[in-house]
Amino acid sequence: MPLIVGGSDGFKYVVKLRGSGDGVLANVVEWLGVKLGLLMQIPILQPELLMIDASFVEETKDQDPEIVELLERSVGINFATRYLEDVTLLNERNSFSIDKALKSNIFLYDLFLLNIDRSPKNTNMILNGNELWCLDYSSSITMMSVVAGKNYRQEEIFLKEIKRHPFYNNEIIADDFIVRLKAIGDKAICDLVEELPEEWMQQLNVGKETRETRKTISDRLIDKKNETESLKKRLEILKALKIETEEERKLRVLKNKKAFEEKLGRI
Repeated sequence: MPLIVGGSDGFKYVVKLRGSGDGVLANVVEWLGVKLGLLMQIPILQPELLMIDASFVEETKDQDPEIVELLERSVGINFATRYLEDVTLLNERNSFSIDKALKSNIFLYDLFLLNIDRSPKNTNMILNGNELWCLDYSSSITMMSVVAGKNYRQEEIFLKEIKRHPFYNNEIIADDFIVRLKAIGDKAICDLVEELPEEWMQQLNVGKETRETRKTISDRLIDKKNETESLKKRLEILKALKIETEEERKLRVLKNKKAFEEKLGRI
């Protein structure tokens, strides 16, 4: 549950609380996804590290108890980005002005990340004036694999979600994107991992000590960066992959609802 919080510097921030959902793991995944995306020239807001201290939580005791509980679990460093006023959610009607090459770049980066959190109805992209900004990289399966060390199988399940990406089309070519991705030096990868807060590292249970944790994450991310053939394979799978139309989805939901009501009655 992101919150809009006023910082001590006078600016407002959108904060991804470490006490919610996947906790610190989500903050680390988001940080890595955003930082690498910036190196790939994806239009993403610069990430910030926002400290929530116990005194701030004490001042919010009269707020919603659920929010207060989340804040109590989030004391310490949290992931944040600057809050932008007067933004518009990107949709099919207002996306026509976005450069075709930029659309391909954004899509290919989401494909590399296996970022399953973009769809025509929920693009997680905003327009601030004429500027496009991509949001929310906490559902990036590739980065979860890098941090948690898990190999997520049944990749086709994720690709079905990615084929719904608002910028996907069958003509996208990955060659230029791959060249730029591989051109990112190993040191640049190590640097963005090095920027992760010490207290996040201590909670990941990746290595016996922080130094080992950073090295493990860096090595895994460098390996993913160099696995360029997998990106081409994903594009080929996408071309042949069949997904539900919106009408088929509605019929499936209706069928499931009727089956539920026949078995358990209406609620």
